[in-house]
Amino acid sequence: MTLTFKHVVRSTAVESFARELGQRLSRCHERIDGCHVTVQTHPAGTPQSPQFLVTIHLRLPWAEIHADNILPNGAGHADLQGALREAYDNARRQLDTFTRMPAPRMRTASAIS
Repeated sequence: MTLTFKHVVRSTAVESFARELGQRLSRCHERIDGCHVTVQTHPAGTPQSPQFLVTIHLRLPWAEIHADNILPNGAGHADLQGALREAYDNARRQLDTFTRMPAPRMRTASAIS
């Protein structure tokens, strides 16, 4: 798992919580090849009341999942841990959908010719 902070002060508590959520996702599906979490301030926020944007990118052998915490009105979360949880829930829902679908069948060279 890789973790990136953009325009956010890196803290041990936030990093630990983000890594814990990433590990939970990796336990949901054994075929996850990669997980990247980005934590940043949302452009709609102000220095007095920042809004946070968290994106999670999961890589599977046959698909990629991109999840975030952006609310329906386009805003981020004022609470960083809430933003992490919302992005995790979004990624988990998408991952659950993929795990219910059968894996795509790969065509072999003999099937192509």
